[in-house]
Amino acid sequence: MSVKTAPRRYRSEIRTAAADQTRARILAAARTLLTGGEGLPAYSVDGVARQAGVTRLTVYNQFESKRGLLEAVFDEMAERGGLLNELPAVFAEVDARRALHRMVGVFCRFWAAHGSVIPKLSAMTKLDEEVAASLHERTERRRHVLDVLVQRLGIGPPAARADLVDTLFALTSFEMYEALAINQRSDESVQALLQGLVEDAVSRHESGSGKTPTARRRSKAR
Repeated sequence: MSVKTAPRRYRSEIRTAAADQTRARILAAARTLLTGGEGLPAYSVDGVARQAGVTRLTVYNQFESKRGLLEAVFDEMAERGGLLNELPAVFAEVDARRALHRMVGVFCRFWAAHGSVIPKLSAMTKLDEEVAASLHERTERRRHVLDVLVQRLGIGPPAARADLVDTLFALTSFEMYEALAINQRSDESVQALLQGLVEDAVSRHESGSGKTPTARRRSKAR
C-alpha cells in the first residue's frame, strides 16, 4: 500500500516560505535601524523585533544572537553590492596587477551601492561595541585580500610589502572613494582615478630595490 507524502511536503514548503519571509522582514528592519532616522529606536534585538513585527525570540531563533543578526545584514550587503559574486574572479585572475585593477572596480561598485549606509554604520561603531567589532572584522578581510595579491606581485622585503598593503588599504577604502566622489564625478571616473593611484603605488614599490622610504629607514636603523 502506497503512502501519500504530497500534503506533508506541501505544508513543509509553506513553513519554509513563511520562515524565509520572516527572516527577510527581520533583515529589512535591522537595516532600517542600522541606518537610523528620526523617530527610530537605537539598533538592538528588541528594537529590530518591534520594527519587524515579531517577537524577540523569533529574532534569536533566526539569527541566534545580536552579532549573528549583524553578520547576516553584512552578508546581505556584500551580496547586493557584488562582493560575493565578483571577488572570486579577482582571486582567479592570473596576473596580480590586473587582479588589483579588478579589485578596485569591485569595491568602487560596493561603495557606490551602499554609500548612504556606510557612514552611519561607521558612526555607530563609537556607540556599539558589537557593531564596531563586526565592521572591523569585515574591513580587515579587504586587507587580507590585498595582502594575498601583493604577495603574488613578489615585492620584497616584508617591510616593503607591509607598506604597500597599508597604502592600498587606504586607497581602496570608502573614505577615499567618498573623498573623490565630489563635484558630480561619475562612479566610472572615481574608479579610474583610484586604479591609477593603485598602479602608481605598485610601480613605486616595484622600482629600484622595491623599498619604500619607511623600509629604507628601518634598514638604516639596523
